[in-house]
Amino acid sequence: MKELSLKGEERWRVLFREGKWLVGLYVPENRKREEVTKLERHDHPELFYLVDGKVKLVLESEGKVMEVPLRKDSAVVVEEWHNAYGKGRVLVVEREGVKTEFKTLTQPPER
Repeated sequence: MKELSLKGEERWRVLFREGKWLVGLYVPENRKREEVTKLERHDHPELFYLVDGKVKLVLESEGKVMEVPLRKDSAVVVEEWHNAYGKGRVLVVEREGVKTEFKTLTQPPER
């Protein structure tokens, strides 16, 4: 057994790596929606699970930008362009060695 600490404030820390998958702890660098100016997208899906705090994902799909609050009782799988804001910690599961694209957010998210 290996116990993983879910504490810390660094933006991204890999907690566990096995085969083609890794688990990390993500702390959004953006505190407010207005600070989200870039989006990213990977060539494989990612799973997000809120550990604590209040964090919202900013997603863009088919030209529409939306906000999705993360909840402690539910995980979300993201394949869209995304970023996040808020104060909290999020457990992320993703493929090892994903290819990542970046783009500028061109419109404000819908509330």
